[in-house]
This record gives sequence, structure tokens and C-alpha cells, in this order.
Amino acid sequence: MKVLFLTKMTDYFLQRIEDLKREFPNDFFIIPKDREEAHKHIEDADVIVSGSLTKEQVLNAKKLKFVLVPWAGVNGLPIDLLDERNIIVANNHGNGKIVAERALGLALALLGRVVEYHNDLAKGVWHGYEAGAKSEDFWYSLQGKRVTILGLGTIGKHLAKLLSGFECEIMGFKKNIEPVEGVNYVTNNLEEAIKFGKVIFVALPLTKETYHLVNKEIISQMQGKFLVNVGRGQIIEEEALYYALKNGILAGAAIDTWYLYPDSDHAVQLPSRYPIHTFKNVVISPHVGGFTIEGQVGRIDETIENLRRILAGGMPKNIVDLKSEY
Repeated sequence: MKVLFLTKMTDYFLQRIEDLKREFPNDFFIIPKDREEAHKHIEDADVIVSGSLTKEQVLNAKKLKFVLVPWAGVNGLPIDLLDERNIIVANNHGNGKIVAERALGLALALLGRVVEYHNDLAKGVWHGYEAGAKSEDFWYSLQGKRVTILGLGTIGKHLAKLLSGFECEIMGFKKNIEPVEGVNYVTNNLEEAIKFGKVIFVALPLTKETYHLVNKEIISQMQGKFLVNVGRGQIIEEEALYYALKNGILAGAAIDTWYLYPDSDHAVQLPSRYPIHTFKNVVISPHVGGFTIEGQVGRIDETIENLRRILAGGMPKNIVDLKSEY
């Protein structure tokens, strides 16, 4: 088999690939130096490791049988074409518990007004007891709060586990209703889920069904609630998010996944077309939910394990249902 890596390499990733080479000496592992070399090898690749492929690349990959995405999201792939060609796609949840930790950290920073107070104190402006103990200076505890988690995959399940330490009452939102450890209630009714929680976490994948799931109508029902997004930016309608913050509907928002990203033309790039970053009750994060050493090791190890299964004649774990896109 020929395995083609079209993803960013790290020293640890390269080290694990060397392990595979020793274990499977009759297979080929290609790490192209540039696009030209990648194009040369794509035609006869059996397996491609990548989370971002164009239709043209998939059409050129005549022998392609598997695509291994080295993270959870598969929205960077031409799903319909892969489905049409019966190519097996497997994604990766090796950094899910790390993203859950980031979600909790963002929530604590948001409810605790950590960034706001830091910025003010850096200017000599005080809050709390030293500023007259005004009620408008209170921050908010997560202890015992009602929490809603939209999405009960790996991230959502680990987040529920972390929230148990705060004695939160948790409602989870998922397509198929079934018991989930650490979650008090499970619903597939979005409005019921939104109504329940004081803190709303978004941990859903981006699919046709979840695109703009949280729109202006839904976000208008979040009066006085806190919103934390570690799923994908486009799950929350961008203009609706700005509208809810500008008009004081949301008590605050913490966002790790966005609408605009740096590219070859914009090395410096604000994350939204709207000035969301200017609100004092907003915590912004540059899509780094899984960007820790532990997170990278987790997702690389899971990618290598999936490759080992394929090269040994088996099937990868976490096979994506291409109709559902997750």
C-alpha cells in the first residue's frame, strides 16, 4: 500500500511513521516536500492522511481507498464525492479530552470575568471590594449551574465529566436520545436544550444539519445566558452572534472557533467580519482547543493506530458516516 501524508508534520509524527516503516517494510510512506511532489504521488495513493482535500485531488487519486483525517472535523473534504466513490473516511478524537479542558477554561474565564478584570487592572482600574464592592462588579460562579452541552461526542462527554466537579446539572443535545454517563438529561429538541442551561457549550461537528443551527431566532432565546463555542464557527450564525452581544441578549461569549482565518494573503486577520472582539464580556481564542503537546500526541497516536489497522488488512476506527458527515 502507498500512504500519502498531506498534513503538517511534527517531529513526533515523523518518529511514529518510522515505527510504521519498520513494522510494515513492504508498504510505502510518502511525505512530499512540496505540492508538485504531492501531485505526483496522489494518483496511486491507497491512503491519504489529510483533513483538507479538493475535488480535483480526490478525482486524481484513482486508487484511493481510505482518507484518514488527523482531527475530528471532516468539513474540509468533498464529502459527496468521497461517498460517491465509496472511499472510507475515518476521523480522529485523540485530542477530544484536551478540547473539553479548553472549553471549561474558556467558561471559567468568561464567567469569572478574568480577561476583563486583567485588562482593567493593567490600567490601574479596580473591581470588587477595593472599588467599593459594587454589585455590578460581581463575577459568576460555575458551581451548581445548569449547563447545556450541544453535542455529546468525545468532547461533550469529557466536558460533562469535568463539569461534575462543579456539581452542575447537565442537559445534553444529540440526534439520538440515549443515556450518557455524567449527563442528567438528553434531548434532541434544540429549544428545550437552550432553555435549560445558564451556560451553553457548543461541541458539535459542522455538517449540513448543524450549519447555522444557532441562528438569530435561537440565539434570541438566550437572554442572560453564557455561550461557549469549541465546535465550529459556522454552527453559530455570525451576524446573530454579533446581534446577541450588541443588544445585551447574551451575558457573554467565549469563542475558540471562527469565521475568518489567516491565509496566504492575510497573515494578520481578525476572526470575524463584526467587531465581536471589542465587547468586554467576550473571551476570544485562536482555535487552539487541542493545541497542546498532549493533544497533538493523542491525535497522532490515533492516526498511527488507524494506519496500522489498515496496513494489517483491517478497518480504521471512527469511520465517518458520510451521509451524516460525522
